[in-house]
Amino acid sequence: MLTSFLKTFQELVYVERFPASKGVLQRINPQVKLGCIVAFILSALAVRTILPLAVLLVALVILCFLSKIPLKFFFVRATVFIPIFAAAIALPLLFITPGRLLAEVGYAGLVAKVTIEGVYRAVQFTFRIWICVASLILLVLTTKFSRLIQVMKSFKFPNVFITMTAITYRFIFLFINEAYRMALAKESRTVVKEPRMRAIRAFAKMIATLFIRSYERGERVYLAMISRGYSGTVKSSSKMKIGLKDWFFAVASMVVCLLVLSVEYLPLGGW
Repeated sequence: MLTSFLKTFQELVYVERFPASKGVLQRINPQVKLGCIVAFILSALAVRTILPLAVLLVALVILCFLSKIPLKFFFVRATVFIPIFAAAIALPLLFITPGRLLAEVGYAGLVAKVTIEGVYRAVQFTFRIWICVASLILLVLTTKFSRLIQVMKSFKFPNVFITMTAITYRFIFLFINEAYRMALAKESRTVVKEPRMRAIRAFAKMIATLFIRSYERGERVYLAMISRGYSGTVKSSSKMKIGLKDWFFAVASMVVCLLVLSVEYLPLGGW
């Protein structure tokens, strides 16, 4: 079971096969692409109803399709982690928002009232977070990681943040593979089903061993970087140019954002 989880997690975080596809977003300048994605996120944060968010969802699905990214993979990747956490955070809105009564939940004399307005606010909050996460995931799925690092450098991100991001991304697959090999070795040596407490202890030992190996490997990598003249900055020799197609995509993205904001202030935005 653990090996299956690690294998699935590795497939979810591995995205290098999609930036090599010949889709629409893959051909857009990463700087322009990042600016448009930020505009999508700001538009999602600016609206207070569900219909404008639905317009952004349609735009993201169209871009995903044009970029040759499987919709199932995109929706699974955008829904597995953060939106579920956001839904848990939005759960109290069901009970603390005043409005029309929808249902009552009670136990031992304690009654909590669920309102229609509370359900709407919870759905709207979760939907907004999903749109923001999906926008960033679409950026990652269509841009090589080295280009993202170059974009962060061009936008004057702190060098420490850039370095930590680059190292984390490069080594997360190594550590997942190491954990997968350890779990596979343990399962291959297990003949009968272990008692629950014994399995928990074995799992804890495996985590401790993985932590020690990660620390030792990090030390070796750092010393190797120092010996090769690493000075604390990420250098890149390639340059990014903005062409006609990049300007066209930027204008189209701004039109979508203006449409979203317009829907918010039209009678249709009241839903």
